[in-house]
Amino acid sequence: MNEKKIIYGGPILTLNEDQPSVEAVAIEGEKIVAVGTLKDLKHQLYDAELINLEGKTILPGFHDCHCHPIAYVFFLVNLNLRSIKSYKEFKEKLKLTAKEKKPGEYIFGLSYDELNFEDEKILPDKWILDEICPNNPVFILRFDGHIGIGNSQALELAGIDANSIPPEGCEYRKNNKGELTGEITEKAVSIILSQYALPNPEQIREAAMQAFNNLAKKGITTVHGIIHLGAGGEAGDLGAIEIPIMKSIQDVILQNWYSLVGTKTPKKLKKVKKPPLDGGKNDSKFKARALKLYIDGSLGACTAWMHEPFSDHPDKTGFSVYDDLEELYEQMKIAHNLGFQIGVHAIGDKGNRILVDLYKRLLTEYPREDHRHRVEHASLLTSDVIKDMKELRLIASIQPPFITTDAKLADYRLGPERSKYTYPFKSLVDSGVICASGSDCPVEDPDVIWGLHALVNRNGFIPEECLNIKAALKSYTINAAYAAFEENIKGSIEIGKLADFVILDKNPLEVPKENIKDIQVFETIIRGKSVYKKD
Repeated sequence: MNEKKIIYGGPILTLNEDQPSVEAVAIEGEKIVAVGTLKDLKHQLYDAELINLEGKTILPGFHDCHCHPIAYVFFLVNLNLRSIKSYKEFKEKLKLTAKEKKPGEYIFGLSYDELNFEDEKILPDKWILDEICPNNPVFILRFDGHIGIGNSQALELAGIDANSIPPEGCEYRKNNKGELTGEITEKAVSIILSQYALPNPEQIREAAMQAFNNLAKKGITTVHGIIHLGAGGEAGDLGAIEIPIMKSIQDVILQNWYSLVGTKTPKKLKKVKKPPLDGGKNDSKFKARALKLYIDGSLGACTAWMHEPFSDHPDKTGFSVYDDLEELYEQMKIAHNLGFQIGVHAIGDKGNRILVDLYKRLLTEYPREDHRHRVEHASLLTSDVIKDMKELRLIASIQPPFITTDAKLADYRLGPERSKYTYPFKSLVDSGVICASGSDCPVEDPDVIWGLHALVNRNGFIPEECLNIKAALKSYTINAAYAAFEENIKGSIEIGKLADFVILDKNPLEVPKENIKDIQVFETIIRGKSVYKKD
């Protein structure tokens, strides 16, 4: 028998425009069965358990609309460099790690972020890594995942030398003497990672439990998880193991999961649109109904595709990861005509312009109602691109944490003029483009509260593009549900929708905007079951 519960005693923010707040909400099993006054609900469900919020605020559960859950699991079993505050500290940390490893044992360092350093804001090179770790292969991956640095042993294991030719759309960077510096960009990163020994199944399972519990602590009830089908593409050789690993840990995944599947062969998408990756129903916990592609790189790696050179690297304008854009268009066309949604990573202003042009061509040649195709990241958007996104009904899948991260480099990498149209979220909302928020975890911390704070405050970075708190909340709830064709079952507190909730210690509509970051997640409920409760 399904448990019946009535929740009351605090603000209930429904995110339903027709009924923005109610006094009480009733659930039975996994679904919301009633909303309204406490008196009416007690009359309807006289035998329900009463749960008093005691002044706390309940909202629809948060969605993370762009994350890499399997990559997050791997991050938790490797050297995490996220908290490193200086180049000196990084070298000391790496030296200590090397002492704990056996000769020949691989060292894989993740989330390197030189922008956080208080001293030299630089990337290491292979010679520094050789000096610190002479007996181990080492690969350090920058937090954005688009550039990494290998030492001599790591390069040798991967078969990379000064005469090696990188695959299309990536680089083996060299100094002015023609020597490899160890810097590897874009999908060439996977060539290095293919030599890395995977953790054992017990380690993976333990890390998975930690990963999905961490997401629950952030109030996240649904993830739009990017996962790869086979080797090649963005994940390289590691893509071949992501789906098998997901299947092996599926029983410890707490969140609802809407998959964006990366593959160079979109016809294969039909293979994943069935159990266990897709339950086949509108309210299935797992779904696989979108193709994930990418057109360019990142700002941090100077691989985002730009109209003009980077201000601090006048020799670089980034690039398309496709030598022939017809290959990208063909992949989009196949998925589109199979009825799948498409989400394409685009960072640079030229990358976004070209991508939107490809969408325009696709929808002109093959019109389709309610396609809900997405631009993932949508970082640098000129006004003409935003106008076309609205007309084409494209969704902007945005990452609010990037505002904070990239503000550190915008002035010197982009210059003041291009900074003005970097993460122009208010311009998007004002134009009528649907914005759905995510974190790109593990690239960024999947902390929704900090994401809301960034959307509303922007830490002073182009403050004209600040959103109000209501628009920010919608991007993590009802808009996020819309971005996965799930607005009829998620994203707001309404009868018939899933009982996915987050309970906060304060009402975000009443908190001064500068204090949004201080809001705490008190409890997370997924399909009527409490999966996290603050001690």
